[in-house]
Amino acid sequence: MKNEIDENKDEHQKEFELDFSKGIPNFLLKTVVVTVALTIAMSYLIESIPTIKIPETEKNKLIFLSFIQNPYVLWRLSLVEEEKSNFKKASVLIEAAIGLMEMNGASDKALKKYQDRLEKLKESLKNHE
Repeated sequence: MKNEIDENKDEHQKEFELDFSKGIPNFLLKTVVVTVALTIAMSYLIESIPTIKIPETEKNKLIFLSFIQNPYVLWRLSLVEEEKSNFKKASVLIEAAIGLMEMNGASDKALKKYQDRLEKLKESLKNHE
């Protein structure tokens, strides 16, 4: 009885043994062909998509800014604009940050920091005009 169980066990093991000698090279070749074909197709499709140009109007810039929901990011962007001596854009960014903070109920201490920066930018704008 025990021999019969062992023979059945050996037969089941042979059924589940995988022969990788034939399948792996075919799989790798097909994978390479599909990858190359997809790469060529995607590069063609990306080149054929027309680029949409959105006019840089003040309205469109403000709409874009409304998607930024982090006052600190707006603060950092204003620093970048200030380094470029673009004090008007920097002021707009800080105003957006202040509005966002007011909307979310920020503390007076946090608002004061941003309002002080806005005043500084407005003074710089006056001095550079």
